[in-house]
Amino acid sequence: MARPRALPCPSIIRPKLLTAASIPPKGDDWLTEIKLDGFRLMVRIDQGVTLFTKNGYDWTKRMPTLAKELQTLPVRTAWLDGEVVVQNAEGIPVFHRLQSAFNSGNTADLRIWIFDLLFINGVDLRGLPLKERRSQLCDLMSEVDLEHVRVSEILDADPRDLLHNICVMGMEGIVCKKAGSPYISDRNGDWIKVKCHNSREFIIIGYTRGFAGSGSLLLALHDEDGALLYAGRVRSGFDNRTLSTLLARLSLLVVPACPLPYPPKSSKTTIVWVKPQVVCEVKYAEITPNGKVRHPVFKGLRDDIPAADIGLES
Repeated sequence: MARPRALPCPSIIRPKLLTAASIPPKGDDWLTEIKLDGFRLMVRIDQGVTLFTKNGYDWTKRMPTLAKELQTLPVRTAWLDGEVVVQNAEGIPVFHRLQSAFNSGNTADLRIWIFDLLFINGVDLRGLPLKERRSQLCDLMSEVDLEHVRVSEILDADPRDLLHNICVMGMEGIVCKKAGSPYISDRNGDWIKVKCHNSREFIIIGYTRGFAGSGSLLLALHDEDGALLYAGRVRSGFDNRTLSTLLARLSLLVVPACPLPYPPKSSKTTIVWVKPQVVCEVKYAEITPNGKVRHPVFKGLRDDIPAADIGLES
């Protein structure tokens, strides 16, 4: 019998997206992993390594150490899906350290945790069940011993107990994936994220004159029609280095008028409006019925996600 003809390596594969949930799903057909607090990274190998962000930006030159290690994998062509992080001494990913690494260009300590294998040596695996794809991934990774490349572990524990312990440790949460699910570049409920706390991306639309002291950032989201909606302010979570970086960046984007079609009610504080181009991640207690973020804490900037993609989520 003739062997199947090898397929060319796809030029791009969009990542499979996660659906947010407040509690883990029930049933034995789910695989559970730790949710890592980092940047999604898609790896393409074909006569070289290319590292793509979640939104398809080529960040290979920003992570030369990872690219060099991934080049040593024993494959001709491949696509892998993972998360790049910076971990502290206890092994816990720390998001602000990841951002600092990219800002400084010192990315030698970045580590990528691979959780899926989508394509290998001319064979498209995306139609196979997740459990089979992971089996091939583990076989591949067992052939090498790389310092900065690891396979994300499937944890054999009750997801509710696991989530509790993960939250106690100060980590991000868990991800539950249907063992039999194919890899579809969409958000279809096969992969579910359950976080220890609420967090999401917002667009920065301005800052108050006192931002370097006790001021705040003004936040917004796109609605279903693409219009910007005011989403409140964040006043905490900034250190001196973050403030300096933010002010330097936002000062180049100042505009004379509010970018919102429906500006927030005026206050005595002078607001400096900026072009809605910079994205940040914010931790919060809840989104109020009128669409404002409650008890927000700034986590960091998200240069891997364009502002045009930041909108309301169901």
